[in-house]
Amino acid sequence: MHVVYFVQYFNLPDEPGGSRPYQLARALVDAGHRVTLVTGAVNHKTLTVPERYRRRLFVTEEIDGIRVVRCWSYAGIRGSFRKRLLNFVSFALTASLGGVLRARRPDVVYASSTPLTVGVPGWLTATLRRRPFVFELRDLWPESAVVAGVLDERAPATRLASRLARFLYRRAALLVGVTRGICDGLVAAGVPRERVLFVPNGVDDWMVAAGDPPPPAPRERFVVIYCGAHGRWNGLDQVLDAAAILERRGAPVAFEFVGDGDERAALEERARREGLRHVRFHGAVPKREAFDRLRAADASIVVTWDHPFQRMVLANKIFDYLAAGRPVVVGAHGEMADLVREAGAGPVVPPGRPDLLAEAIERLAARPVAERDALGRAGRAYILSHYQRRDLADRLAAALGRVAAGQSAAVSGDPAGGAPTPGKARG
Repeated sequence: MHVVYFVQYFNLPDEPGGSRPYQLARALVDAGHRVTLVTGAVNHKTLTVPERYRRRLFVTEEIDGIRVVRCWSYAGIRGSFRKRLLNFVSFALTASLGGVLRARRPDVVYASSTPLTVGVPGWLTATLRRRPFVFELRDLWPESAVVAGVLDERAPATRLASRLARFLYRRAALLVGVTRGICDGLVAAGVPRERVLFVPNGVDDWMVAAGDPPPPAPRERFVVIYCGAHGRWNGLDQVLDAAAILERRGAPVAFEFVGDGDERAALEERARREGLRHVRFHGAVPKREAFDRLRAADASIVVTWDHPFQRMVLANKIFDYLAAGRPVVVGAHGEMADLVREAGAGPVVPPGRPDLLAEAIERLAARPVAERDALGRAGRAYILSHYQRRDLADRLAAALGRVAAGQSAAVSGDPAGGAPTPGKARG
């Protein structure tokens, strides 16, 4: 089977950012399928374009058996919605051309948002090649952008995004939801349940091979790490609120932030202004290095904010956190909180309560090292039992094979147990 895979941002394990597309594509290749992956040249975490891709409309290369077609797009992403839109639209145009010119004889065309506009070159290529189109959703559009404050609910751009989403949903032979809530959201939008497949994020194979982490290094302070995007969606002011509470108490706790995003500068400035001496920001690092940092810390942390839509969040980083084998502190309701509870991997408190977050961290730091190690081992064991990326890729490949053969892609059950119910993916 030849899969043509459209995804705007494609990161390798030695680069910053999530590597779901790489892991899925490589697993398909390892299973004997051919993959042509049409992607952009811009790394959306570092906002850089490697020299070998600059000033070229297309660059074709092979990476671990994956045929990768890099397409030019406007490199400015941050700073304004217009810049992001120009980045999205320019890639949609060049990727459409790349799909037509470089992606020959597919059996099935697979396109993965975010952004929503990635669906356009996927649908166009599938239509011109007369092959089935499969669309993966890592956000519900345009609802997620409205909740995040990127789009105004009444704006023309929001109405246009809604129409485009419905257009792509109707034309996809199969819709893949990365969280249970996305699956439910698609069904609520009128997509028949049998055309929706749940394929969540998971643990990369090299994280499995890394084994259990070494014992934490002796140090004066209990180190809590956040690793991921620093955007409005991530609610990181709550973590700084908790850090400020713990500093006032004189608690021996330090916080490290690894990653980048639109809010990073404001968060750093706030930490300086408030004299948070035990808070450090490190910027974006390659994913393997980020994983090493998770394993070297005493605990990791993730939060959402108190909004009904946020109950659907299942951050991509939570899988890395649990695989790292350290306790996880969660300030959230919904799917992410449920996952950590089920794994028995650490304390869970409501979102928007930095006082409870600080208390949970302080209590965790006071527990014996053996008890904290047991929490980390429980989380790692759980996530490896239910969410290994290769197993999830096998599930996706089976569904794509049925779609390519003109059969129903409907499957019973769900790889993590239970029927799809609410969630949202984030980096």
